[in-house]
Formats: sequence, structure tokens, C-alpha cells
Amino acid sequence: MRFLSFGTVAIALFAVACSSADGPGGTGGAGSSSTGLGGAGGKAPSCIDPSITTDAPCGSLSFTASDVLSRKRNHHGTFLVETQAGPFLFVVGGTNGAFPMKNVDRHAIRTDGSLDVAADQTPLPIGVGGFTGGVVGSTIVIAGGMAGSKVADQSYAAVVGGDGTLGAWTKTGTVGHPRMHPGAIVNGDSLYVLGGFDDPTVWDDVVRATVSTDGTVSAWTPAGTLPAPRSHFSVTRVGEYVYLAGGLEKSALINPPLRKETWMGHIAADGTLGEWAPMPPLPVGLATHASFFYGGYLYVGGGINPSTQEKRLWRSPVAADHTLGAWEETASFSIARAHVHQLPVYQNHVYSFAGAIDYDLASTDEIDIGTFQ
Repeated sequence: MRFLSFGTVAIALFAVACSSADGPGGTGGAGSSSTGLGGAGGKAPSCIDPSITTDAPCGSLSFTASDVLSRKRNHHGTFLVETQAGPFLFVVGGTNGAFPMKNVDRHAIRTDGSLDVAADQTPLPIGVGGFTGGVVGSTIVIAGGMAGSKVADQSYAAVVGGDGTLGAWTKTGTVGHPRMHPGAIVNGDSLYVLGGFDDPTVWDDVVRATVSTDGTVSAWTPAGTLPAPRSHFSVTRVGEYVYLAGGLEKSALINPPLRKETWMGHIAADGTLGEWAPMPPLPVGLATHASFFYGGYLYVGGGINPSTQEKRLWRSPVAADHTLGAWEETASFSIARAHVHQLPVYQNHVYSFAGAIDYDLASTDEIDIGTFQ
């Protein structure tokens, strides 16, 4: 597989780009809503509740292209924040081609799950792509990535106000190493950053920080290890359990094999992440894909497969003992796209913004909206 299409290290690092996964926050993705399919008076159970089973009436997934377009970008982050003014999706940074972007766009989610056109928000202090991040309360935190020609070790945070306006970005400390293509999860008031790489090293460590209601981020401290060095993977938290899928275990610059392995980890009472156990492998090796939990299933899709960009999604049932079952193909994006990054879930909708459509990092401006019905 041709990962590397340019001569410089910086562009080569971007060319295999980042999957920080489904983006963290809640059980289903970056700031995922707990309302599931909802229902009058909130009587229906939430389809992203960790205890939900595959027997729940959560519907089947299908995607359509939104009539609202994104800015062309890849290596970005997509984060759901629910405010007094309503739910918003914030699309942060990334690259267009291989050039880092500062732009932050905000899309309001309408009552039918469709999107308003983008509104510009406070830009990042530097252009950066290939980072990870999540939403803790009303604070967006990002970490790592590539800024200019260097892999970054810094984190930044910004608070979303009750009216949906994004405040100023603040530098919030180092995540221990420069990290490109790491993953992240949110658990309570903590954001965890997992793995990533800085050529030639691929990291297997986990760090975490707590985030106060005013957006203050604590120092990042060690919080466990991964089952193996990993970058370009997807990761989703479901209750106390964490599911890691695919990615790379060696430097992206040597075109290593795409991994099929999936793992289940556990967050201990002391907040450390570990106790990894192997789960059924993915049907194909994947990198720069994304994942989320809904209706008792873990969903994984998009990204790069061993031959091209991927448009398919697969799902695996999460059993009562938290193990995964066999994978089955379940839906497809409207176009194949790598660097799909987070797939945030709100009510019965899941969103995929932009992404790369070739190995030269040409970006699409398409937004896919998945609906469970």
C-alpha cells in the first residue's frame, strides 16, 4: 500500500494521518448525547447507554450526504457540545492537503438531525492536524498532532459558552511526548490520551488530565499502557470498558501492515487503563478509521484499508460480559474517505465531516449524516 506520496517527512507523516478515533466523551463518542432515540418524556432507553443490548429497538444505520458542506479538510477533530442554546458540532483544525489549518467551524444541529451552515469560531493559536481530543463538560481539549514540520506534545483547551460561542484557546501543558495520530477517551472529568507516534517511535503509554468546570486542565500524568504500541487506531469507551481497533504498530514512514486486532481494556478504580484482552479481529486491516457505540454494537468504519480508502462500516455486538462478537458489514458512507476521525453521535444520528479521498490528501467537503431508523 502506498502510504507515502511526498518527499518531506512532514507531509509523509500527514499522508497516513490520524484516527483519534470516535473522539471521546460519554459512551458513544465525542460528547455523545445520552438521549439515544429519545421518545416522549424521555421514556425510551438511551441507545448509547452502556447497558443497552442489541435487542433494543435502536434501528438500522444508513448514511446520506448533507445538503450543507464542510470546509475542505482532513486530520481535523469533530466534537459535539450540548449547550443551553442547543447542540453544536465543532470542526477543529486539520489540514487541507498537507498544510495545517487554524480554522474552527461550528454547525448547529437542527431538531431533525440536519445541520445549519458553518459559523466561524475562535481559531486555534497555531495550525495543527493529526491531533486527538475530547469534550469534558463544556470544554474542548485537543492534544498532540503536527504543527508545521514538527510533531507536537502540547495540549490546548477552549470553553464553549451557554450560547454556543467558543472561547479563547489556552495552552494546557505537555502530554509527555510528541504524539501524532494518538487516540483519546473521556471518562467523567478526565481526558485520556493514548499512544501515537513520533518517528521512529510508536508509543504504548496512556496519560490523563482532569478538566475543571471552568476549563482548567490539570497536569498530564501516566494512566496505564496499551496492549502494544499503536497509532492511527480507533478507540471507544463503553462504561468502564474501552475498545481499541486496528491502526499501526510501527512507524508510518515504513509503510507497515495495517492491523486487524481489536482489544478490550478496563478502567480501574484508580483511573488507570489496562487489563487488555484480545477480541475478534476486524474483517480487514484499517488505519485512520473511526468508531462509536450505539444500540449494543461497536461500529468501526472508514479510513484506509490495505489497498484504498474505505467507505464501509462494520459492527460487533457487545455482550453482557463486555466482550465483542463477530464483525458484520452494516452500512457505508456515501463516498470512501480516510481520516474520518471522530464520529460523534447525537440522538439517532452520527456525523462524518470531510476527510481525505486519496493518498495525496485531497479533501472532500462532504458531510455524511447517518440515521438509525
